[in-house]
Amino acid sequence: METLEELQSLWQSQAAAPGISVEELVSDLRAHSRKHLGIYAVKTAAVVLLLLPMLVFLRHSPVMIAGLLLVATGAAITLFLDWRMHLALARLEFTTSTAGFVPEAIRRLRSLKHPMKIQLLALLCGPLAGLNLMAWVLLAIAAVLLGFRVRRRRFERETTPLLDRLQAFQAQE
Repeated sequence: METLEELQSLWQSQAAAPGISVEELVSDLRAHSRKHLGIYAVKTAAVVLLLLPMLVFLRHSPVMIAGLLLVATGAAITLFLDWRMHLALARLEFTTSTAGFVPEAIRRLRSLKHPMKIQLLALLCGPLAGLNLMAWVLLAIAAVLLGFRVRRRRFERETTPLLDRLQAFQAQE
């Protein structure tokens, strides 16, 4: 029996095996979530700061505004869906048992690696459609301006000599 008591006292006197601190993990996870929510605030501000000057300069053209709205909608959907995934991570139930918390935290963290297909579609289709719409309008405006320039030169070359002759004839009478 003495050996059992010796083993028990030896076992109770040993320090716990070094391991990962749960408090440190939870703190790191919360810091990760706060950091990324701050990043989304910066991303949103960047999108607004990029689109606002365009809106100011293009506000007189309904087609340009429609293109800008497509760009803004695509960016907003992408930011919202990505933000929602990070917010779900930040709202993990930190008080649950580790058996439930850890697998859910791992799953949510891994889901951040690959964006959802709807995010990719919104990110690609919204801006592409909007910018293409604006490019077609700009192309149409450039074509009209080029047409006016060609018309002015043709007028000078073809009609101005006739006008000069008519004015000279009028001055003779």
